[in-house]
Amino acid sequence: MRKAVGLFSGGLDSTLAALLVARQGIKVVGVHFLSPFWKKSTHVLKNALKFGFEVLEVELPEEYLEMLRDPVYGYGKNCNPCIDCKIFMLREARKIMEKVGASFVFTGEVVGQRPKSQLFWSLRVIERDSGLEGLLLRPLSAKLLPPTIPEREGLVDREKLLDIYGRSRKVQFKLAEEWGVEDFSSPAGGCLLTDAVFCARLRRLMQEKIFFSFQDVELLKLGRHFAMSDTFRLVVGRNQKENQRIMSFYEEGDFLFLPRGSKGPVGLGRGKPKSGDVQQAAALVARYCDQKGKALRVNVLSDEGEFSLLVSALSDELIAPYRI
Repeated sequence: MRKAVGLFSGGLDSTLAALLVARQGIKVVGVHFLSPFWKKSTHVLKNALKFGFEVLEVELPEEYLEMLRDPVYGYGKNCNPCIDCKIFMLREARKIMEKVGASFVFTGEVVGQRPKSQLFWSLRVIERDSGLEGLLLRPLSAKLLPPTIPEREGLVDREKLLDIYGRSRKVQFKLAEEWGVEDFSSPAGGCLLTDAVFCARLRRLMQEKIFFSFQDVELLKLGRHFAMSDTFRLVVGRNQKENQRIMSFYEEGDFLFLPRGSKGPVGLGRGKPKSGDVQQAAALVARYCDQKGKALRVNVLSDEGEFSLLVSALSDELIAPYRI
């Protein structure tokens, strides 16, 4: 049976694209990429079960982070490298296409729907740089684009594809109603790389570390973040659940700040502290403890063992310059 590999985000467009392909008698193998930068979609598996698609959940390799540091086509408003991200995922999809014996790859992209990554020129660049020239089908806008190899060879009937253009989703909503597509995620948001606060933390991490991991990215999603100096960061938990998670990230070279005699957060220091950084970090952690207006003892765990500091909590005014 003929096969095609499609990128499944959990959104309406990717689901409709899969149905357009499947309704031509082609077996759909969906690929749902997993990453710390976006949540796993529950809609993908629901629609796969409903419409009979095969779905592969694939963890993005950490090489993705090297692309993120220096994307060829730059960032959007924050740290979202939309064009380079799509190229990266399609390169991975091409490998899966070859592995499962599929004939082509498809996506739910719509010409003109997004201002940078879905213009005619960027769609062409994405196809070329992903190594899928002629083998990348966009069923929702196919009639606006040059025919692909599967269309030219009769594997796909071009007349049964669509010519959707722009940001309006009236056509998609109408098709969803006709075809019974009820589970899909919102087209807006969802990717942390578009979030200004998260990206401020991420930029700091990329400046500090030659290489960083997905574990580092997970830490960025927790707590309050502070730059005690240009070489030393502090993460402070906001609740018990975050405190427990932050403690699980403690590793060689880190500093763990644990208040004594008062309910309060855990702090994790990472990097190379300069003179006074550890003392200031302990005082900052004390700011978020229940005990107010009194000197507080904070235990510090590091590679050199455990020691205790007696500190006075920093005021909000003194904390402000450190906040990321």
